[in-house]
Amino acid sequence: MGPTSAPQWVLLGLVKAHLGEFQKSALRWGVPVSLAYIGFALLTGAITVA
Repeated sequence: MGPTSAPQWVLLGLVKAHLGEFQKSALRWGVPVSLAYIGFALLTGAITVA
């Protein structure tokens, strides 16, 4: 359990959502955005491969 667990459960209760639905929604946006950030960092030379 991390420090964000309690606020997450409060949020889910307020919006009347289930944890599984929340995770699916977050992953739909989180994975592509993360890959875009990594791609941009590679293009600008902020990170390198090898």
